[in-house]
Amino acid sequence: MVAANAGSFAWAQDAEVPLPPVEVTTSPQPKTPKKSAAKKKPKTQVSAPSTVAAPPPVAPITASGASPLPPSDAGSVTASGNAVNAAAENAATARAQAPNGVMIMEGAQLQQYSHLSIGDVMRRLPGVTFPGVNRSRDIKLRGIDKAYTQVLLDGRPLLDGDTSRNMEVDRIPASFIERIEITRTPLANMESQGAAGTVNIITRRSFGPSGGQLTLGAGRMPNNGSPGEINAWQGGEVGAARYFIAGGYQRRLVQESSSQLSYSTNGTTPDRGQFSPQHRKFDEYTFLSRFEWDINPANTIIVAPSYMKTTEQREQNAYRLDKNQKYVDRDTKESRERIREAYGVATEWLHDFGNATNARTYFEYQRGREDTSRHTVRTEFNSNGTIKNGPTVQPPRFVPIDVERIAAGSAIKSRIGQHTVEAGVGWAQRMHDENAIIGFVSAPVPERTYQVTEDIYHAYISDSVSLFGNDLLTVGLRMEHSITETINDQRLQNDVSATDFNPSLSYRLSAAENLDFRLGIARTLRRPDLSDLTPTIVQESGTFVSPDKRGNPDTTPEKIWGLDVGTDYYFFGRNGLLAANFFARSFEDKIENAIELDATTNRWIQTPRNAGDGHLYGAELEARLPMAFIGLTDLTLWGNATAMKSELTDSVTGQTRRFANQPGLLTNIGVDYYVPMWATTFGLGYNRTYAYDQDILQTNGNYQHTSFSALDRLDASARISLEENVVLSVTASNLLRADDIRTVTTRNGAGAITALTTSREPSPSVFYSRLSLGW
Repeated sequence: MVAANAGSFAWAQDAEVPLPPVEVTTSPQPKTPKKSAAKKKPKTQVSAPSTVAAPPPVAPITASGASPLPPSDAGSVTASGNAVNAAAENAATARAQAPNGVMIMEGAQLQQYSHLSIGDVMRRLPGVTFPGVNRSRDIKLRGIDKAYTQVLLDGRPLLDGDTSRNMEVDRIPASFIERIEITRTPLANMESQGAAGTVNIITRRSFGPSGGQLTLGAGRMPNNGSPGEINAWQGGEVGAARYFIAGGYQRRLVQESSSQLSYSTNGTTPDRGQFSPQHRKFDEYTFLSRFEWDINPANTIIVAPSYMKTTEQREQNAYRLDKNQKYVDRDTKESRERIREAYGVATEWLHDFGNATNARTYFEYQRGREDTSRHTVRTEFNSNGTIKNGPTVQPPRFVPIDVERIAAGSAIKSRIGQHTVEAGVGWAQRMHDENAIIGFVSAPVPERTYQVTEDIYHAYISDSVSLFGNDLLTVGLRMEHSITETINDQRLQNDVSATDFNPSLSYRLSAAENLDFRLGIARTLRRPDLSDLTPTIVQESGTFVSPDKRGNPDTTPEKIWGLDVGTDYYFFGRNGLLAANFFARSFEDKIENAIELDATTNRWIQTPRNAGDGHLYGAELEARLPMAFIGLTDLTLWGNATAMKSELTDSVTGQTRRFANQPGLLTNIGVDYYVPMWATTFGLGYNRTYAYDQDILQTNGNYQHTSFSALDRLDASARISLEENVVLSVTASNLLRADDIRTVTTRNGAGAITALTTSREPSPSVFYSRLSLGW
């Protein structure tokens, strides 16, 4: 059997040298105990696309991006019924077999906590953080901007309907996900992005006689409403054809209310403020599918259509305080609707030439849109609360954005003596078209009328070889040539092109049966978002917490060298883990978002710019400790910590400082306890982002000092196997309800305080239950 994706691929190989990144499993699966949460496993499984390497193959050909792990679902269990421990052991096995450094969260680990947000699931992994206390949709690996994290779905980029290069991970229902992999060091057959790491979200696969699952979920977010979901998937095999079909609906609720108080001279003189209650409701529809057909033993065709739609309703008020912060002098009420829609299809042809030589050809097409409409009413008040002016309906705004991605390529891999050589070529084009309209009589907005087209051509070659029999060396070189074309509202065109050669090296040494040492070196890029390449101003709240955003056409891609050195020690049958990884990154022309207060509009504006060259260093520690050595066989303690230190020399101001908006320390600690009598796993997880400060010298000579508060989060869960194919998960999330507090102090060249702003954003608890019924 074969499975494939558009991101990476692997071919048949000798047993001596396991190769990245795919594997097909054809061995029978263990029977599910009677008191189990899982559906019965079919005898033959094809796993999901992955960037993880395969063990020595048991089939004559492997598929692109697959993994050695069998498909897992919410209820995968071992004979003892401890599904969470079984999932952890499977994840450790895949981690040990990878040629490059990876972290994996698999099966029941994902479903243990019934989060609607995949970001909330991932925050328990080392180095995972987010831009704000309520913003778990944008992953920031190792604390740096989300643009340094590459997010893939089944090994390929997925359009999200907006201008960013990454998808918001919340849009994929958790019940559709088989596992999540984070790659620390990329290989040559991966796109040259993800300097902080690559997140590969792998959807479920169930290729066998027949099987599926129905998931129902409901919960409560106090003072905000009730989230919920209904999702289902079905997979099976008919002769030489295999299929997987999944679809569903979910409603997510997000609260991003905030308050802001500003002061001028010496930081003590009141200078307005704002209270901004905000509630968001996301109605999301998802369809994912995959169809495979073995034409003959040497040829397989794969087609994977997908469709996603999100309708976001945002209601917010901006209550502005008067100059002396005595009363509300203006209320700006905004209703915003944003529709994101994306659809596409990925096709592949896999061919086995025999003699350990395989080829793959693929074609992808994706199209998306993001249509945003805003309706605003403004009312001004006197000091006694009476209306001074209004209510006044402001001119409505409508911003339609169309995006499109086309990709095609081919590659071949062959065994030559002790070497496995892989080579490939391809092309990807991404187009962005924006035409904003404002006013009661619709009129175009010149600064938001533009087109951007980006073409990226790539070619790569890599070689994998074992030097001593207990190791694997993979070296590669990837070339990417990019052409970016920007056309403004006057039809003036600007073209920029660049060619980059990005080498990579990954080395794994199995010093003992349960002890691995790893080394990874790679050069990556960070390309600006397409919207960052135009002088467009996107209005948000205009506060420090949610500033307006303005593009910068002079922004150029960053070049980053990366180094990872680590070791993994497994024990208790790979249920236990002690791991350490040390990383370093060197940035050239680093892009940072500068946030400044516009004196004319009195609104905060965020603008990207190439700030200079910098360095990032850090260490990641992990531990998973089953307490069997003291007789508590069903109790497991786990934890991780990530420490980071950065340094940037600003090319404009000459200042040497830390990276903007990067914490210095992240920690997680938790416990899983399985009670066999109840077939229940209880979980408790505590996450902390430590407080930090940053000082930034602005281009106008002022110093901006920002203090960020610590963010603490506590989640509790119970995962209950009710019947053989029925699982109930109950979760209480964010029980500590941390406030995200930030204080910005601006000083002039003489050191005197000219402005001080304090913002506070609270976070709510969420209570949620999910029932999964398998067959």
